[in-house]
Amino acid sequence: MKAKTEPWMLILMIVVGAIIGSLLWSLVTPYLPEIFAKSVSIGTTNAPLNVDLDVVNFTFGIVLEANIGSMLGMIAAFIIYRKM
Repeated sequence: MKAKTEPWMLILMIVVGAIIGSLLWSLVTPYLPEIFAKSVSIGTTNAPLNVDLDVVNFTFGIVLEANIGSMLGMIAAFIIYRKM
């Protein structure tokens, strides 16, 4: 079966593309103007949600940070996926 028919493969490639793009972007940003070093944070940035039930304690929290490098990595991963 081709990888193109697998939806999990697209999700995996986009996540890996975002990680690689973000890592490469962090290497490039010291040489670019400060405006390109900005990132957007979405999620529980102040404090995670805690649910204490006396027996079990749950902590929920997620933060997504997007910068130009992660976006470029996701786009590159999608293009590679489409070519497969």
